Amino acid sequence: MGNQPRAAPGAHPVTNDGSPAGPGTVPRGSFPLPADGVFSVLGRLILDRLDRGVILLDAHRRVQDANALARRVLADGNGVAGRRGRVVFLDPTLDERMSRLIGACRSDQNGALRSMAAQVRYNRSPPYRVLVAPVPPDADDRRVSFFVLIYGPREWRDISIDVLVEVYGLTRGQADVARGLFAGQSVEQTAAVLGLSLNTVRTHLKHIFSRCEVRSQRELLHLLATGPQEL
Repeated sequence: MGNQPRAAPGAHPVTNDGSPAGPGTVPRGSFPLPADGVFSVLGRLILDRLDRGVILLDAHRRVQDANALARRVLADGNGVAGRRGRVVFLDPTLDERMSRLIGACRSDQNGALRSMAAQVRYNRSPPYRVLVAPVPPDADDRRVSFFVLIYGPREWRDISIDVLVEVYGLTRGQADVARGLFAGQSVEQTAAVLGLSLNTVRTHLKHIFSRCEVRSQRELLHLLATGPQEL
């Protein structure tokens, strides 16, 4: 889980196989990035570990760089897609809002910075949230005019077994249960996926609560969300 593929300097397509993914739920694929991406090696290392997508755009919507989660979203084309190197919303209304935002920022360089936020749902997939915001004119890299943040649903999340074992002291069986719940599965779904009885999963969950010093599934998920999710 910790050895995700990285974009080598000068590389064009970036393959995302092996990057963090909720069990069987997150689309995987590739999206071509510019050879001279904006992120430094250190920056990419950090951003690829985030549980949200980050995309940097120029003034014409062209992708200048993107982290691992954002590349998966763009490659999948589920609500937000990459077309000819540009970011587009598949919902015409949202895409028009983005066009108006870009046009307004171009025509009013010295005015107040504008942004847009939207909930995206496509093909009956879980909805996710997107923020598009302009970069101040005095930013370090003048190629970048906008940044996009993609806040994925819980079904996109994953946490590695290594983290659950080493950080929280869970057994492998308990870690499998916690990982399924963190990815958005119900107790019943987790039992079915793992081939366990409901009683076994509930017993694991009771021990997980004790080891993590929480009293409910809500507290457990909050605890896991605010800590490391891979080593």
